[in-house]
Amino acid sequence: MIPTRDGLAHLAEALESLERQTAEHDVIVVDNASTDGTAELLAERFPHVRVLRLEENLGFGRAVNRAVELVETPVVLLVNNDAVCEPEFVGRMVDGFRDERTGMVAGVLLQHDAPELVDSAGIELDPTLRSWDQLWNRPLTALPSAPAPVGPCGGAAAYRVAAWREAGGFDDAFFAYWEDVDLALRLRLAGWECVRRGDARVLHKHGQTLGAASPAQRRLEAFGRGFVLARFRVGRRGLATRVQIAALDWPVLVVHLLVRRELGPIRERRRGRRAGLSRPPLRAPFELARVSFAEALARQARQLSLRFTGGMPSHFARASADH
Repeated sequence: MIPTRDGLAHLAEALESLERQTAEHDVIVVDNASTDGTAELLAERFPHVRVLRLEENLGFGRAVNRAVELVETPVVLLVNNDAVCEPEFVGRMVDGFRDERTGMVAGVLLQHDAPELVDSAGIELDPTLRSWDQLWNRPLTALPSAPAPVGPCGGAAAYRVAAWREAGGFDDAFFAYWEDVDLALRLRLAGWECVRRGDARVLHKHGQTLGAASPAQRRLEAFGRGFVLARFRVGRRGLATRVQIAALDWPVLVVHLLVRRELGPIRERRRGRRAGLSRPPLRAPFELARVSFAEALARQARQLSLRFTGGMPSHFARASADH
């Protein structure tokens, strides 16, 4: 299943990679009201692909929810439109569901321009339930020793359809970003496990849809963070947790405000909080956190340093420039 919005060039490459798969499968493309010739491309070059054409751009999670309603198979795989799948990807992801307790399988996204480096090996959490892409920018050789993730990154994810429907799928509050984190937490609370298939890999052109550091991405990121904090009542754990949240989140929001002159992320953070509080409260699964607060601060500092020094992976830089 591939949601897309005006991603013509990337989408063709993704679909071509799915045609080379060694396992039998069906493909659904959810077209979020594209205007770049996506419909014509699908009709002419990929007539075997099932297309769900939406009249407006619903975003990632809502589009996927619509498509899962059409699914009759026991497993659904999500792939970004800017991902190129290795030929064994589908088969290896499906093999991950041999244990009946497994509700999610995480694939491995590799950096398109540096395939020896990981883009994401799944989702991991710090003590404030902030999510991190596991092994981001680290060598692929680090994969065997990494623990199982909390859940899959939505760019290369598989779900047991029964578990998905039991949980209600992605929350419709999200347009993009954090919907995979929220669903992973709800599935884990329901007793489902996540495994990673380290041999199921895709090459990923990170952030090609919205831009890896675009104003839209920053607003959506802020909304999702506020939503998860509120829904899982993270701040109610105590003063120490609230201090950790402030230390991790507010310096970034202040930079957006003072350096970029953007009030949008702060507004969206508040809107996300209101939306999260409107949902029934869920227990915050702090036992799933594997990234220490000190490590979270260190990771944030490294990412900021790479951005300011121009050392971010090239696909990040291109995505930012394009948006």
